[in-house]
Amino acid sequence: MAQEKETPSVKHQSRTSRYFRGLLREIVIPIVCALVVIQYVIQAFQIPSGSMEDTLLTGDFLLGLKFIYGSPVPFSDNKFPGFQDPKPGDVIIFRYPGEPEYPDYDRVRYTHIANALMFGNFYWDKSPVPGNPHIVHYADGPKDFIKRCMAMSGQTVEVHQGILTVDGRVRAEIPGHGKYSAKYRSFSSRDSLAPVRLPSPGDNILLDTLSLPRLWWIRSLMIQENPEDRVELQLSLEKEGVPVPNYVFENFRVPVENDRGLLINALLANGGAVGQGLRQGDTITGPMPFALFSNLARTGFLPRLDPNAPVSGFTRAVSYDYFEGAQLQDLASNVMRLKTEDSTAHWALHYHLTFNGKPINMYKVKAPVYFMMGDNRDNSADSRYWGFVARRNIKAKAFVVYFSFENSDSSFSFGNPVSWFTIPFKIRWTRLGKIVHLVGE
Repeated sequence: MAQEKETPSVKHQSRTSRYFRGLLREIVIPIVCALVVIQYVIQAFQIPSGSMEDTLLTGDFLLGLKFIYGSPVPFSDNKFPGFQDPKPGDVIIFRYPGEPEYPDYDRVRYTHIANALMFGNFYWDKSPVPGNPHIVHYADGPKDFIKRCMAMSGQTVEVHQGILTVDGRVRAEIPGHGKYSAKYRSFSSRDSLAPVRLPSPGDNILLDTLSLPRLWWIRSLMIQENPEDRVELQLSLEKEGVPVPNYVFENFRVPVENDRGLLINALLANGGAVGQGLRQGDTITGPMPFALFSNLARTGFLPRLDPNAPVSGFTRAVSYDYFEGAQLQDLASNVMRLKTEDSTAHWALHYHLTFNGKPINMYKVKAPVYFMMGDNRDNSADSRYWGFVARRNIKAKAFVVYFSFENSDSSFSFGNPVSWFTIPFKIRWTRLGKIVHLVGE
């Protein structure tokens, strides 16, 4: 019997189906599997600074396990149950509590499109300025931080001359290969923090009893626990009972600390005085508008780029300077100086929180909170400065260093092909595969 010949159309369909099956098998399925793993199982993180030295080094690349504390539920703010809760001693990756999750603190206007890992996040702007693109690129945020958990809800922390105390027990030892200088340098939060108890779920916090910096901590906690709501700190400076929103302090004093960059830049821009050989713990003085504080306290950020400027291209970039709450202590201190120097007038600084535009005087904590510190106690912006990390902001438990690259001298550059030959000498081979929680044990 003669064999039936395959028609050209059947051959074409066969080749097409084989092509698409191969495409599905070799590209689509691996990409989908990788995205599922990234979403629910692991998180890649690069150490950008020395705040965890010498446990983790600048240039370390590590993997964090998301499912340990609970993977995120798609298209919601909830999480799947985890295997354990964070505990003191864990090295944790978390979303920085000092900034909102959405550009301009506007969840209604912006919709999250994608997390492009090292390239930042992309959002859809529902109401862009006429002529501007809908896609917004948030290259440097929302940021993820990595620190070590040192305390949790119900515990009391204190820092005295740089030494941490938890529940009255001195913790002079630094976990891992951490380090700090025993020399007392200044009255910054790095070296001196009055005892503070971490609130527990269900605690009712009386807001009108808090100092200004502590009220900022609670504002941050409220934002973390209520991402769909708007929480603002309202500040008012009054002279003889009359608001003076445009008042300018002539000799505003700011300590030189690693969380004071925004105020220091403002002083320098306004002609502030800078001494020779400036070091951490020194003080600079200069003119400072009260409006800088009132505007930043209300929003929590200052745009680096004009949101109303015309933009050409497919995306509009956004970036922000964020307001660390420790700077509110500088405001309170300078108002006290103003009262002393101008004793003939009655000066007063008033403040309160609003929740979706309505003043509130009490807040009920929803979930456990945590106190984070860097192993490098001298050079770490952490909970000593910006307060508590809410359970919702916890993302992953640091697990393993999978790559480490030393380039502190910047001698390697992708734009310099000659430097490519230094790659084998830049890799810290002995750090590859190190389990994070075993470092220092």
